[in-house]
Amino acid sequence: MSEKIIVIGSMNADLVIHSPQMPNLGETLTGSNFQINAGGKGLNQAVAIAKLGGDVSFLGAVGEDANGELLLNELYNSNVDFKGFKTKEAPTGIAMITVVDGNNFIILDAGANAELTPEVIESYSDLIAECEYCVMQLEIPVETVLKVCEIANESGTKIILNPAPYKELPNEVFSKIDFVIPNEHEAYDLTDVYPDNEENTRKAVLKLKQMGVKNVIITLGERGCAYSVENEIIFKPAIKTNVVDTTSAGDTFIGALVSKLSQNESLENAITFATKASAITVSREGASKSIPYANEIM
Repeated sequence: MSEKIIVIGSMNADLVIHSPQMPNLGETLTGSNFQINAGGKGLNQAVAIAKLGGDVSFLGAVGEDANGELLLNELYNSNVDFKGFKTKEAPTGIAMITVVDGNNFIILDAGANAELTPEVIESYSDLIAECEYCVMQLEIPVETVLKVCEIANESGTKIILNPAPYKELPNEVFSKIDFVIPNEHEAYDLTDVYPDNEENTRKAVLKLKQMGVKNVIITLGERGCAYSVENEIIFKPAIKTNVVDTTSAGDTFIGALVSKLSQNESLENAITFATKASAITVSREGASKSIPYANEIM
């Protein structure tokens, strides 16, 4: 039996184009394979949790436009229980994504995501309180993240924070977080230690623990991930695969991890499952549509 999970975060229409290289200033290049996909870190993580066996609700905001309908249809088709709202105040969030040799470069326009304010969160306190896990990212206002942490701590809901894209957070919030899951760049922003080798990765994990976070997982791209278990730091290598598009690899990892934790799996087993899931995701194009189902991993 899975415990309930709520994801609170962003939902974007991803405007994706593939390019042979990044353009220089003032240069125009011919791209290919343009697509508009459902994305946003919050939506991707919610879809990943649902596809990979978790019982998940999603709290987010879209504009009253065609992109908003695209995102809501993606959630519905993935069996995610949407608890958010439409707004006339802003258009649906947009992510402009350029893919070069399987790597992505992203520029965001928050749009309706900025309407997910602390005042709105207050009205969903009961929903947060009834969940075992709450997953967040930083594509929504920082003040909203802090309000969720406050409500979750009062109710005993575990907080899982993906600090992406990096935004400065007050020091006192880290002691309220049960799991922080940054990538290499975000880990550097948080700790001033770039985890480019084993020694520096250990330093970064330890510094995050010293900041008050209970559990730390740093995703390291093709090197896999490093995570803390009490006083031990464990390295989990990635599974080698043909990399096509890394757009939602981290979101898949987090969704797979939380889905297993909600089923009372050990952290070690959850990370093994998440490593397999993200390996499948990077071998496919797109954001949420590249996320595998649990039976594909098994």
